[in-house]
Amino acid sequence: MNKVIIISIFLMSSWTAYSQKTVIAFYDSAWVLTTKEFAKYYRVGALDTKKYKYHGKVKDYYINGGLQMEGTFKANIKVDSFYFYYPNGKLMTKGLYQNNLRYGFWTNYYQNGKIKDKIGYYGDFVCALEYYDEDGNPKLINGTGDWKTEFYDDFTMDIVQIEGSYKDTLRHGTWKYYITSILPGTSQEKELKCIEEYENGVFLSGKYFWANMGTEDLSRPTMRILPETTKFDKLEKWAYSKYASREEYPDLKFLPKIDSTVFPVDNLAEFPGGLDSLTKEITKSMKLSKSYIASQKMRSSMFRIMIDTNGKLKITEYLSELKLMLSPDNQLFNDQSIRAIKRLPAWKPASRQGKNVINHFILMIKMDNGDISVELSSMNEKR
Repeated sequence: MNKVIIISIFLMSSWTAYSQKTVIAFYDSAWVLTTKEFAKYYRVGALDTKKYKYHGKVKDYYINGGLQMEGTFKANIKVDSFYFYYPNGKLMTKGLYQNNLRYGFWTNYYQNGKIKDKIGYYGDFVCALEYYDEDGNPKLINGTGDWKTEFYDDFTMDIVQIEGSYKDTLRHGTWKYYITSILPGTSQEKELKCIEEYENGVFLSGKYFWANMGTEDLSRPTMRILPETTKFDKLEKWAYSKYASREEYPDLKFLPKIDSTVFPVDNLAEFPGGLDSLTKEITKSMKLSKSYIASQKMRSSMFRIMIDTNGKLKITEYLSELKLMLSPDNQLFNDQSIRAIKRLPAWKPASRQGKNVINHFILMIKMDNGDISVELSSMNEKR
């Protein structure tokens, strides 16, 4: 019996080891899965490649290799000590997680290494226990005094600044909340967004200032204090960008296959001599009799083409097939268009960050009263 149990345990351990693999995943500025080329951060950790959950020590890095976070996970649940770092490598925040929630006392630091504040977390209860200015002067001790803090709300894309007071760990007096939006097109100026009044932790009144829409009286608190970053929610739910694919991450079977049309290019693929030369080359290759041309006022064929990293052209989709079904007399023009395209010489490949990349185009060949014209439109955005 004992032998059977030992063998069973061994087999279970082997399965666990087999299903877990150290992976490197790249993330954009919003902590959405992407490719290395578009990344601002990356994560290294042991991933259960069947359930897509992290186990053990996990480290997040800035793209330059500097440590951004380190902590321990159990099936994607944050446990024990976590450490967060500034881009300059200095410790920014440290604290404990219990069942995926911040718990106990957390310490935040200025970039000069001095303690900024100590925050207590217990369920939904959050309070500042100590606060020091950048010179190290105490402003709040043992849960009593004035407190200032600033954080980035990655859900609203705002920088939030809070000024308030505590009395015996309870909010007391006037609390002010300032917002600075970093969204493109906004003023990006600091604005007073909300005022709340408290007495010994009890909310008394408040006002919320809507942009160009007046003031709203509040009957309850509306502003959050140091909310959890949405980074973890995105990571745990495997939010991914249009650039992430199974080809890039073979272990993430839920990702779609690569779609090279979504990748931007710095320089579009180019036919030698440009569009005029392309038109002349296609016109020269199309064998249409004078009688056919005279009998056809207007004809067109459209294709999706791909220029690979060596400049070789491939027709990836015949976009006129439905039109041929409805107008079979367009078949000759379509066949000659295909013939002309396949006879084209190599192109100059597209490039991105100095490397040759794939470029997709919509190519249309038209004939109007015997005159051939060509239209070319890139499916890849040029940046």
